Amino acid sequence: MGVTCVAQVPVAEGKSVQQTVELLTRKLELLGAEKQGTFCVDCETYHTAASTISSQGQTGKLMYVMHNSEYPLSCFALFENGPCLIADANFDTLMVKLKGFFQNAKANKIESRGTRYQYCDFLVKVGTVTMGPSARGISVEGACGRCQSCPTACRPGLLHRGVHRGLHASHHTASVLSAQCCDCS
Repeated sequence: MGVTCVAQVPVAEGKSVQQTVELLTRKLELLGAEKQGTFCVDCETYHTAASTISSQGQTGKLMYVMHNSEYPLSCFALFENGPCLIADANFDTLMVKLKGFFQNAKANKIESRGTRYQYCDFLVKVGTVTMGPSARGISVEGACGRCQSCPTACRPGLLHRGVHRGLHASHHTASVLSAQCCDCS
């Protein structure tokens, strides 16, 4: 687990989400990045059941349940302003049994799906963010693979020096994504 930064990329003017994703992936391939497969991250929103809120006199809380294709046997749950839980994939079954306490917000499933690329020491994932059948945006995740021992050293500069400038600048993009993102060699 190295340093990872995720950014929302604006849709190019006059282009659709899909056209902008294709533009970004073409730029990565021109830089020499190699395809490394696909990825998918989804998130379902749950809210506390109305009966729970009224009987305890509390305000409603949200819980986000996420799945990541990179961790197929795990499920991640994040409580609003609270703890994070990592459980096995059967957590979804438990959520069905807890429907008296948490209800699934049916129309609020969001998903980011796309292609993984390897460029030097960087793993770059370009994904289309969808909610239901419609595309809502673009996500780009950049991770430095060599920073196992010094994750805090790379964090501030990863997006600026690597993914962000490399995908958005039209000039000298090949020199922006360097083989090293910090002095951890």
